[in-house]
Amino acid sequence: MAGTAPGARTEELFHRYGRRIYGFCLARLGDRQDAEDALQSTFLNAFRGLERGVLPVCEEAWLFKIAENVCLTRRRSAFRRRRVETPVAIDDTLAAPERESDRIVDLAEAVQGLPARQRRALLLREWQGLGYAEIASELGLSLAAVETLLHRARRSVRAAA
Repeated sequence: MAGTAPGARTEELFHRYGRRIYGFCLARLGDRQDAEDALQSTFLNAFRGLERGVLPVCEEAWLFKIAENVCLTRRRSAFRRRRVETPVAIDDTLAAPERESDRIVDLAEAVQGLPARQRRALLLREWQGLGYAEIASELGLSLAAVETLLHRARRSVRAAA
């Protein structure tokens, strides 16, 4: 069987072990449709392995290990989906805090109102994406001075809001 093409070999493995792998997947997943999907994924992964030249010593153990990994992945994915898709009652959500004023902040105006060094440091960081060390080099300042400038600039922009 070692010289057999991967497709034919996978088909032979499916006929020999398919029912047992399906039963294993059904026991692990508890749903017939999920078990059928896991069975298909298992043999697809086996086919890919055979195409890459994998020669399993014990075919049955190899297939069950693939099935175990497929079932584990499917259970993790289902758990994540349920966690993300779980509907939350609207009454349980928090309303956005009310703002003291409804004015819209003009960001450009707030940045223009900053002292020149703060404005330059903030623009280098936020608009050009430079790191603190790069900003320090560009402005000829120490790292601590850049941190202070950025802190003050952000505080001033927040205060303008």
